[in-house]
Amino acid sequence: MDIYAAALPGCPRLGAKHMRALMDYFETAEDVWKASAESIEKSHILTGKTLAAFLAYRNETSLEQIEEKLYQLDIRCSAFEDSDYPPLLSATANPPAVLFYRGALPCFERTIAVVGSRKATAYGIETAHELARGLSAHGITIVSGGARGIDSASHTGAMEGGSPTVVVLACGLDRVYPPENRHLFHQVIESGGTLVSEYPPGTPPLGRQFPARNRIIAGMSRGILVVEAAERSGSLITSDFALEEGRDVFSVPGSIWLPSCKGTNQLIRNGAICCTSADDILSEYGWKEEENKKSEKGFLEQLTLEEELVYRFCCTENEVTSEEILQQSGLSVVKLTMLLLQLQLKGYIREVGSGRYIVTRKD
Repeated sequence: MDIYAAALPGCPRLGAKHMRALMDYFETAEDVWKASAESIEKSHILTGKTLAAFLAYRNETSLEQIEEKLYQLDIRCSAFEDSDYPPLLSATANPPAVLFYRGALPCFERTIAVVGSRKATAYGIETAHELARGLSAHGITIVSGGARGIDSASHTGAMEGGSPTVVVLACGLDRVYPPENRHLFHQVIESGGTLVSEYPPGTPPLGRQFPARNRIIAGMSRGILVVEAAERSGSLITSDFALEEGRDVFSVPGSIWLPSCKGTNQLIRNGAICCTSADDILSEYGWKEEENKKSEKGFLEQLTLEEELVYRFCCTENEVTSEEILQQSGLSVVKLTMLLLQLQLKGYIREVGSGRYIVTRKD
């Protein structure tokens, strides 16, 4: 872990843009930390009160104490230019310079954010749970904010689906917010998921930090699914961030009579992709087709090259004769007879008449 990078977010007045600019100018966080006051001033990145605050913070801060605290809390960090930093997030307009995390960072190749109301109805809770579970069962990483309602339901569903889930918090990772989700957060880590925050340990969950948290949720994800949201729901802020970054917005339709569904229904009217099943999202990105190809590859890997050749000939028609395979394959009669027998024993084809075969296993 880069302790110099981990120390930077604790500085008052120092924003993500400042930190990224400093690390770019001086090349590493360590060089930023060790740079002279004169060289920092000459960079013109920090000026006035921000420069004074950084110099004072650096002089007063013990890197050893920060390192020990992070070690005790089992918190690590990933800087903007590190290889494990979420690639989709790094492509956004203003990504965090440093991410703190507990657990294991996933690869972030296929991620979908699921957000919605904290005061969700039973319909919203069940829908979020089932959609997240369905996506997770197909290897999709679910990202959400760990809040009450839709967020919690989506994390729970994701864990049941078998893929890791990511909780993005608006406070330090030593804080539990909301308090009743302590057990849920523990389960997330135990199941191979991750707790993430751009805020250093000790940071309380202040209101102004939640929109920034939503920006990270949207930035980490290929698309965002809004399950249940009222007209002025904070989830709509997350969908706005997604649109600004060119990400897709999916919305679950709800009752026209429920205020808690007005936001999601409005999103659909405004052009969001209507989502009623996990397949709607999987199909949008071709993820199901990719999975089928991988499944087919594994399916065929169980055959020898010659067996696969004969099997593919059998797949060309609903029914094929041994004579047709013999003419097209160039195999000898003895060899083809043996291969056809092996494929029948393995359950890939079946003889339906004298010398006529059909495929019985397509996976």
